[in-house]
Amino acid sequence: MSEELTLLVRRRGLLIKKAFIKHNGRAVGEYIYVKRGLFEAEAEFDLEDGVLYYLQICWFRRCSVWFDGEPDRPPAAALIKKALAILSEMASFSEAAKAALRAVASWKSRSSQFRTSDLTHRLV
Repeated sequence: MSEELTLLVRRRGLLIKKAFIKHNGRAVGEYIYVKRGLFEAEAEFDLEDGVLYYLQICWFRRCSVWFDGEPDRPPAAALIKKALAILSEMASFSEAAKAALRAVASWKSRSSQFRTSDLTHRLV
């Protein structure tokens, strides 16, 4: 296994790294890392199986790591908002970012305090 850097951006507090993980000369995975101010995220995606293996998002050095679609600890609302904004921008050029965006958005919708079946939040 080897890693081939395909994109490196450093500009005004923004750092983006994208690399393909290769096996026998063939891309089998994609790795991304992004840092913007106090926000950091990294993800690893299997291109063959279409599986997000690893996702970690951090804000003020408090991190949440996703395993099997669930974070190890509930991330702060500000972290989720920042992650959705940054990952949606990166999704245009990264399969790993698309998968990470789906995982974060899915968790956000499942963890919402208001459910469509919950009528207590509606005004009568």
